[in-house]
Amino acid sequence: MHCELCGQVITGQPMKIWIEGAQLTVCPNCARYGSIIRQKASSKSSQPSPKPRTSQSKLSIEAPMVIKNYGSVIKQAREHLGLTQEQLAKMIGEKESIIRRLETQRMTPTIELAKKLEKVLKVRLLEAPQEDRELPKVKKIELTLGDVAVIKERGKSKS
Repeated sequence: MHCELCGQVITGQPMKIWIEGAQLTVCPNCARYGSIIRQKASSKSSQPSPKPRTSQSKLSIEAPMVIKNYGSVIKQAREHLGLTQEQLAKMIGEKESIIRRLETQRMTPTIELAKKLEKVLKVRLLEAPQEDRELPKVKKIELTLGDVAVIKERGKSKS
């Protein structure tokens, strides 16, 4: 955790203070610039904390990805097995329009749908994410209140 005033890593117990009407979490060194907020004994609420929702739209780094040319792979495998789009749709429990959109790549299959197609068509539609590709390093710059404000010592006047 970083001090919201000076930006240094807080060692020990962070302190909550009021400075000019703002509540900040600061290191013990910067606590002298504001009024310390006394924290009440924490009481556990009787309500359970809400569970975070999991969504299929959230991508995991380890999640497999659908190959780029999935449409042509699906179509060639279907034709090789002598199946119509309607027959394939019935085999995997989907609508024919879904198969049509997949083959023309107007729709990307979900991981579950891709696994069904892989099983029926005996093809590979999912691949592991490429781990050898490095993402560019982004330098994180955080401004703190101390970077912007001029701090005056209490009881001292400018002379």
